Amino acid sequence: MKTLVLIFLLAACQPNSWDNEVPVSADCPSYTEWKKAADLREVPGTVVNEAETSQTSTWIYIQTSDKVRYFACNLPEQVRKTGTKVVFNAEEFAPPPNVRLAGVPVKLTKLRVVP
Repeated sequence: MKTLVLIFLLAACQPNSWDNEVPVSADCPSYTEWKKAADLREVPGTVVNEAETSQTSTWIYIQTSDKVRYFACNLPEQVRKTGTKVVFNAEEFAPPPNVRLAGVPVKLTKLRVVP
């Protein structure tokens, strides 16, 4: 019984990994006709907003350490600043045939800012 109580107390004291969660919209009209390809879980990355430094580009994406670009159709406004560190869960979509993209299309299901 003492072991069970100790395990419960240790689990209760662990920080919640989603403490800095940012609400995301379920609305994502950009990919409604596209086929879901995969579920992504706990993907760390950094927001890049090319519009902050470019006069021609309006791209905003999350880039991972291995240089994969994730274009989220529902990235909240409050995290669209270059350099914002995030971790996300998302649904990945497969683009239709003959559609070329500069990154991976995703719909965020959970998002948190990493302090």
